[in-house]
Amino acid sequence: MNKTALKKHEIYRKLSEVAEKDLSSIADYIDTIRQKKKLGGGHIIKLQGVLKGKDIDFADLKAFKQETWNHVEEEHG
Repeated sequence: MNKTALKKHEIYRKLSEVAEKDLSSIADYIDTIRQKKKLGGGHIIKLQGVLKGKDIDFADLKAFKQETWNHVEEEHG
């Protein structure tokens, strides 16, 4: 048998030992892997320097950060 067939047999053997309630989680994981493969995998996008030379007002970002933390503190404080 080739390596792929051996690996499939090993996986099948292991699956036969898994409880029925866990099989749906395993099936979901396999579906996730298939979907990622179908989408072509993730391409790394480098954003370094994309805003170089742009006029950025960090005051808005600072206000947003403070507002976000206030919201978190209200919910969990």
